Amino acid sequence: MESKSPHAIAPLPANEAERVQALERYKILDTPPEEKYDQIVKAASLICGTPIALISLLDSKRQWFKAKVGLDAPETEKEISFCQFALGERKVFIVENADQDSRFKSNPLVTGPPFIRFYAGAPLNTPDGYTIGTLCVIDNKPNHLEPHQIEALQALANSVISYMELEEKSKKLIQLQAAAIELEKAKEQFFVNMNHEFRTPVHGILGMVDLLRQTNTTTVQDQYLTSLTDSADHLIRLINDVIDFSKAESGSLHFNSIEFDLIALIEKLNADASDEAFKKGLAFKTILPPATRSLFVLSDPVRMRQVFSNLVSNALKFTEKGGVTIDLSILSETEKNINFSLSVRDTGIGIDSHRMPSLFEAFSQADISSSRKYGGTGLGLAICKRICEKLGWKIRVESEYRVGSNFILDFELERVEPPKEITRNKTETNASLDFSDYSSLKILIAEDNPVNQKLIQKMLERLGLRSSVVSNGLEALAFWEEQEVDLLFLDIQMPELSGIETARILKKKPSSRRIPWIVAATAHDSPEDKMACSEAGIDDYLGKPFRIEDLAEKVREFLKNFPSSLAS
Repeated sequence: MESKSPHAIAPLPANEAERVQALERYKILDTPPEEKYDQIVKAASLICGTPIALISLLDSKRQWFKAKVGLDAPETEKEISFCQFALGERKVFIVENADQDSRFKSNPLVTGPPFIRFYAGAPLNTPDGYTIGTLCVIDNKPNHLEPHQIEALQALANSVISYMELEEKSKKLIQLQAAAIELEKAKEQFFVNMNHEFRTPVHGILGMVDLLRQTNTTTVQDQYLTSLTDSADHLIRLINDVIDFSKAESGSLHFNSIEFDLIALIEKLNADASDEAFKKGLAFKTILPPATRSLFVLSDPVRMRQVFSNLVSNALKFTEKGGVTIDLSILSETEKNINFSLSVRDTGIGIDSHRMPSLFEAFSQADISSSRKYGGTGLGLAICKRICEKLGWKIRVESEYRVGSNFILDFELERVEPPKEITRNKTETNASLDFSDYSSLKILIAEDNPVNQKLIQKMLERLGLRSSVVSNGLEALAFWEEQEVDLLFLDIQMPELSGIETARILKKKPSSRRIPWIVAATAHDSPEDKMACSEAGIDDYLGKPFRIEDLAEKVREFLKNFPSSLAS
């Protein structure tokens, strides 16, 4: 049926009733403004260079604005909206000059305030396929968007839906918290949040200790600082155990398959463990296959080192005299695969026979008195068991009470060709912490935690570098608009605009300005978090807590690429 109106009215979608129900399911209509949505429309306006940006939600009769910039009206009639035409689209709907478009030139929003000439609306598509509104940008003069602006606008629209989905699921989680599956999700998210909340202050503690060590301290003060470092390191290990166990229980442990040198991995483990053994007055020995300088294999070195380290740490913890031995042997090999056996033997307290069956269960330790004396979460061996199961390894233990224990791993790895020899520059192996030759570098820190702001800035000062600080992603974008930035240390979890969203906007924003080299400095330190950073265009990754040497290494990596990160 033709419209009797002087302006065009879009035909109703075939699923209009279901579409409106999908919108109402979010219970978002007529709710107060929220900062996270307000920041998205500000970012959309900034990216597209338009004075008006809106999150527009369309029910059966009106378009209501959840967030807006450049417009005072809270809503308009649906029949005069531009957004109604975007409901049938799966991509960004664009009108470059409404005054020349027969559908819109008589529209009261064109002939009167706000005198729309340009419109671009990215559909807000729900996961079940309904378009409930748009994230739109509007100008009172004809305009045009470049492909990367369109892509960024749609990415922000997807973020709107993600927020709405998260809020809806959070409400359901509260309502259905008695249900086991929802309870597991809540527990996993709780552990992830706690990981961030614990790591952030521990990072501040360890970083400040590092800075204090570089001042003139007395012997007694050094002892106090060492105790403080040991306690903070122990807390990080406990946090890691709890987080990894939570992921293992929920089936969300992430595994990679990359090429690495198994011998080098064990030698590094040997070097770290030897220091710990020396402090306790224990012998520590590593036995490797004879005449084997390297063995390049394909597996997950992070998870493998996690298992090896856990077994060695346990052996050192429960051994008071004597020593610990790592013994790697090759059982059999073909052109493609190698079968290994690795044992970690100790002369420690041993395990009573009746405790053996439950040894690899969560929260299990040999006995309560051991738990009190040696500490720990009781999760280490349970995590090892679950990792081994995922990798297809076998783990077992032989032990005699008060004599010692022997944990044995049997595993098969795929053999790979060793890489070509890389000649390392001597200055790389004895890396200096002095970057004063690069003091003119323009470095920006985006971090919301005041202690960590001060910490990273002081660390950079120790390296001979100057920096500026902002507290969130929006401030980082505004700073970059006004001043050149060569290197950006970007926290991921920030208010206003997250680090991930900030990086996406920076990488896609049309500009002739230099795009900074971005290093994610974050307490979210899982492989999944690193992948999300990489997908957002972030160049490097620095997990909290980090030391000044770690920070220096990231600066070195940046200098290898500087000034290649230019906007095209």
